[in-house]
Amino acid sequence: MERLNKINDIDIAPHFKLSEFACPCCKRVMLHPLLLKKLVEFRAIIKKPIYITSGYRCSEYNQKVGGIKSSYHLLGLAADIQVEGVSALDLLEYAEMINFAGIGFYEKKNFLHLDVRPTKLARWRG
Repeated sequence: MERLNKINDIDIAPHFKLSEFACPCCKRVMLHPLLLKKLVEFRAIIKKPIYITSGYRCSEYNQKVGGIKSSYHLLGLAADIQVEGVSALDLLEYAEMINFAGIGFYEKKNFLHLDVRPTKLARWRG
């Protein structure tokens, strides 16, 4: 397993490693280039490290964490993020500026779900 972790431990953009987006259970990863591009933009605006709490999820892990069957995490189109010292409400304002297609606001757990879904815009509170 250690060897697999090192395989994903490569820089894919300024401030991001592929391993940050890997499924915690199987270490596989899928990441859409548009999601990465928007996260790089987001990082440039907030000027603070972004912690990816959930990137790609295999179907088994998605089920384990209670994700919906059509989750964009399954396709590498979504990431859940936190930024130390920044509220989810403040992150929400930045995410709207970057125009993520899907934005889930989870104030109690202080994180955002961000995605680049190919369908119409979606906004929700969790």
